[in-house]
Amino acid sequence: MGERRFAGAGSTVSTRRFEAYVRWSTYGVAVTPVVSLFSAGLPTGREAVSGHLGWFALAAALTCVVTAGNFLVTRWALDVLVERPRAVARGVVVAWLVGLAGLVVVSLTGPVPEMRLTSAAAVGSAAAAVVPVLDARPTLYLNGAIVLVAAPLAAAGSPLGVAVGVGLITLCLWSSWSSTWVLRVLRDLQRAHEDRAALALANERLRISRDLHDVFGRTLTTIAVKSEFAAELVRRGGGERAAEQIAAVRQLADEAGNEVRRVVRGETRVTWDGEVAGARSLLASAGIRCTVTGSPVPQEYAEALAWVVREGVTNVLRHSSATQVTLATTTEDGQVQLTLANDGAGQPGTDATGRDGGGTGLRAMADRLRSVGGRVTTRRDGDWFLLDAQIPLSSPGAQRGLT
Repeated sequence: MGERRFAGAGSTVSTRRFEAYVRWSTYGVAVTPVVSLFSAGLPTGREAVSGHLGWFALAAALTCVVTAGNFLVTRWALDVLVERPRAVARGVVVAWLVGLAGLVVVSLTGPVPEMRLTSAAAVGSAAAAVVPVLDARPTLYLNGAIVLVAAPLAAAGSPLGVAVGVGLITLCLWSSWSSTWVLRVLRDLQRAHEDRAALALANERLRISRDLHDVFGRTLTTIAVKSEFAAELVRRGGGERAAEQIAAVRQLADEAGNEVRRVVRGETRVTWDGEVAGARSLLASAGIRCTVTGSPVPQEYAEALAWVVREGVTNVLRHSSATQVTLATTTEDGQVQLTLANDGAGQPGTDATGRDGGGTGLRAMADRLRSVGGRVTTRRDGDWFLLDAQIPLSSPGAQRGLT
């Protein structure tokens, strides 16, 4: 799997460097013990070597096969670990296993007793080649099984030989596993970092999308209402008043650019008094009477409910044929409640936006309230459509405000 794009450059480079370190140190664990013990156990002196030349050549050839096989299998295991697997040819695996068995037999039956330790090193390093893909428990079981089988063979009749054989096998396995375990943990941490960055990016996109909908929904609706009013004034000969409305539309268009910058920077804020005043003015421009009643909204809950007023009034203008709107607030029974009602509910079976199946505005409104522990419900009462927003007075999210 390729590197994810959400991680920082420093994190990606550090992971690659550590991966290179683990890769080459694991290659060393899989190759060095066999070669070193084979070289150390060779007979010395020309006569000793010439007397066992055939055995020496066979052991050297098998050592080369095992070493190459260990390297290739270790590379495959590390590639699987880092999720970039490369297949190993079946013939290579067969040759590796046959060479490993042959080296063990030759080491145990050869004329040099010191070479018996080469069998333990060969088995341990071969096992070290595959442990990068194993968890801790399978590695522990593998270590125990190999120790029981291989260590006595490497003993050469000596308790010290058993101890050395066990130590070699255990050192090979756990040196390989521990370094690759650290790499696995580092990659998991990198994934967590990448996922967190991706989630933050997705949340930011959602915030911008929601704010653009809420802010520009109101702006565009206001422009539409004022433009329609100006057109009607022109038809009736009220040129001066129409010019005032067109000038207001232009001002709204100019303000839209500033709103875009505020949304992108996350500086979008609304106030209760500002939204109520804006709702009165906008509804009046559309010829809809607005009545505001009820108790004052606590300051810590004002912003959350101000967004509901903004979106609710926008939906009234967009999707209803209302002539009256009431906005009522109450603070009782451990919660603050806002009820926004209009008398233009439309046909039965439609939702709060006047359309079958719900709208983006209602979902965004519900999401905002849900994030601070509140909820939004809708209901009908004859031709009246009522939207209720409730926030528990103990809601800590609302007290922190919306972002």
